Amino acid sequence: MERVLITGAAGWIGGHLTRHLERRTDLEVFAVDDQEPRVEFASDFQRLALDRLTLARYVLEVAPHVVFHLQSVHPTSERGRNTEAEERILGSLALFGAIERLDTVRRVVVKSDTAFYGASPRNPSVLNESTRPQGTPSKFQRDLTEMERFIAQAAERHPDVSFTVLRFAPVFGPHVGNPISRYLTLPTVPTLMGFDPRFQFVHESDAVRALEHAADHPVSGTFNVAGRGQLYLSRILRLGRRIPQPLPGRLFDTALGGLSRFGIDVPRHLRDLLKYGRVVDTTAMSETLGFEPIHTCRQTVLSAYGYKPKGAA
Repeated sequence: MERVLITGAAGWIGGHLTRHLERRTDLEVFAVDDQEPRVEFASDFQRLALDRLTLARYVLEVAPHVVFHLQSVHPTSERGRNTEAEERILGSLALFGAIERLDTVRRVVVKSDTAFYGASPRNPSVLNESTRPQGTPSKFQRDLTEMERFIAQAAERHPDVSFTVLRFAPVFGPHVGNPISRYLTLPTVPTLMGFDPRFQFVHESDAVRALEHAADHPVSGTFNVAGRGQLYLSRILRLGRRIPQPLPGRLFDTALGGLSRFGIDVPRHLRDLLKYGRVVDTTAMSETLGFEPIHTCRQTVLSAYGYKPKGAA
């Protein structure tokens, strides 16, 4: 029986991945996070600080065969808040240091983000895995870059282990509850006057499927993950019957800052996305990784707004 370790298991994606895997009789699942799980599951759960050496000790104790590293950067980084650089990277350093001391680990799957590329008018219209980001990087983008650098170095030292990095487009759906989903489901949505950015999404259930697929079909490398198609922001809001409120630059920034009173963080990397958009090439996802999302981008949006996408599972 293979032992599976999932870090970041308290979130919606991590919790549902744990539930999916624990149903399999060939796996024993161990879940860790520094918060209590949002989704109930039966597997062993340890509440551990993911940016401390206690995580490394636990990894060595479990001696997993498969590792899912979902909380790959400090959570405050994604929300655009200040955190000491050492804290942001210590968790990944400790985890990969422990992995490299074990001879049991065969597959490592890491959740990254297409925010790795940033959102800039200097970026190409379609970004592939080898595209070098342009513009000044945000805190979240820098942390993703640093995390992926650790993985590349570990992969070079351990060619017998499969290291798969999945750069997810924004995860959208009716349950995931991340900043982009809370922003897009506002009754009246502030938008930047004169801009209509292009978006891609991956449905929340497809994100879970992609992680499980990557472990079952190990291919070393980095892969963009997104549903088929793309949508302009104006079209997204029409599909959701939301009211756009176009605002000039300073009022737009003020409006986004005011959303924090309602529990909606709109950090810099997300503000850039709402201005310039981002579209990635998913050819490697389909042809090399062998994964295809069930939901298109349009179906993902309809699902997030409470409609049943026609033909979707």
